[in-house]
Amino acid sequence: MAKVKLLIAEDDVVIAQNLALSLEEMGYEVCSVVSTGEELLLEVHKFKPDLAILDITLEGKLDGIDTAAILSRSSEIPFIFMTALSDKDTIDRAKLTSPHAYLVKPFDVRTLQSSIEVAIHNASLRQHHTSTADAESTAETPLAEQPANYLLQNALFVKVRNRLEKISLDNIVWAEAQDIYCNIKTPQHIYLVSQSLKNLEQRLPGKDFMRVHRSYLVRLTAIEAIEDNNILIGGKSIPIGNTHKDSLLKRLQII
Repeated sequence: MAKVKLLIAEDDVVIAQNLALSLEEMGYEVCSVVSTGEELLLEVHKFKPDLAILDITLEGKLDGIDTAAILSRSSEIPFIFMTALSDKDTIDRAKLTSPHAYLVKPFDVRTLQSSIEVAIHNASLRQHHTSTADAESTAETPLAEQPANYLLQNALFVKVRNRLEKISLDNIVWAEAQDIYCNIKTPQHIYLVSQSLKNLEQRLPGKDFMRVHRSYLVRLTAIEAIEDNNILIGGKSIPIGNTHKDSLLKRLQII
């Protein structure tokens, strides 16, 4: 029987190593241990674990709750929180992501093991019920009566911690693929979003944005210079893919 695969996000190296060792002694396979939410989201796509264990306090821009929110929107992988934080505000934020368990440090290995087993079991039940409900809903609701998806034409909303931030399309200068996620760059921030670059490209107006590489799309008016097959925008060098170069040059006024 295949081992249950676990992915751990914990920024304390000692705690992370001890946790991984304890889990392996229990018979689990720890496929990766990371210290940031950004790393966990990439590793999830790579290893496809059965469960993710997240500390709420992490290095990087995303804390454990932010990471879990993105994870829950982009996959069906269950996750549990482990943290020393038990204040009401933290718990209220955590509840919004519908975690499968919430462990307050310190906890013993027996509690951890039971939480993992229950989380995986409940996740399996949730997925079964969701699949059944979706099938029944699709069968019973005429296509013409199913709700349409709407997109605000001049802006996107991005989940940042416990709120949705509005990003004007005019403020986006480039976007970069990160496996099944992507980074959106504005003059003020870089946002990690649970959309592939392909999906984001479909949401942005083609007259303003262009794919210039398999991993990048840019706002054409943000281009400051082109040098040695690279686009320069705000100090960042963005490569131009061979299959995109001719199309890009045709859209620029070159004299």
